[in-house]
Amino acid sequence: MRAAVVTAPGEAPVAGTFAEPELAPGAELVEIVAAGIHPVVRSLVSGHHYGSTDSWPKIPGVDGIARRSDGTLCYTGFTVDPYGTFAERAAVRLTLPVPAEADPVALAAGMNPGMSSWLPLTSYLTNPEQASVLVLGATGSAGRLAVQNCRALGVPRVLAAGRNPDALARTAELGSCATVSLDADALGDAVAEYQPDLVLDFLWGPVAEVALTALGTRGLATFAHPVTYVEIGATAGATASVPAAVLRSRSVTLRGSGAGSVAHDVLARAAASYAELIASGAVQVDAVSYPLDDVATAWADTSTEHRAVVVF
Repeated sequence: MRAAVVTAPGEAPVAGTFAEPELAPGAELVEIVAAGIHPVVRSLVSGHHYGSTDSWPKIPGVDGIARRSDGTLCYTGFTVDPYGTFAERAAVRLTLPVPAEADPVALAAGMNPGMSSWLPLTSYLTNPEQASVLVLGATGSAGRLAVQNCRALGVPRVLAAGRNPDALARTAELGSCATVSLDADALGDAVAEYQPDLVLDFLWGPVAEVALTALGTRGLATFAHPVTYVEIGATAGATASVPAAVLRSRSVTLRGSGAGSVAHDVLARAAASYAELIASGAVQVDAVSYPLDDVATAWADTSTEHRAVVVF
């Protein structure tokens, strides 16, 4: 079958052929319609992701929109290495129906980055209409979706933090009520003043250290409301030091948002609701599609203004 193929760690995929996938118990054969080139896809084939394997050559891709044997479209994923979703066909263990009127390219582009914040927002905010949320890295494609997801849930106070001042200003149109740069002093002051209930961190590294430090309190008689800090991405650094005093002076829950951090049934339910959200037009997904033969060009498209999608 036709597929995008990566032959060694760190190499870009090229259009070629690959053996047909074998159907294991519980798997279903589907025809891929569109698959997004997400950061996790690049990271997995770099060999440095926690989910990377040493099986080469392989087909990249973690999710996509596919057509089932009955002709209906579904959101799909959970292939078995060395197979991914950048191929004409895939044997998958996830087939969630999507609205018939939905744009497959928008779904392929938006499900993965949007779900990274939709899951913690719907899991950890008990009363979104009275909550405050800090989005670290709000100017990237996933960060912009996070701001929109907050708006869709009725979150009234969304603080957007990012590097690009022009892109940061545009988050006001998406649902943020305030913005702040990633300058350490400015960010620290804004976090201390804003006191978020939930932090969605797409950056980690030194940025996380500033934000976590600012969440701490002073004085033994001081009690601040609990905060949930969700680590989603690590574009600013793979590690961050957590001040011990922060964890002792405040109720801080540190979590991660990734494929291994949530049960599959929870993920499936959240994905179904998020597909409906994208289909409704409540969130804007910016995507650029490329045919399989142009997968090398698509791979080189690393713009944060949109998500590259391979179509079949």
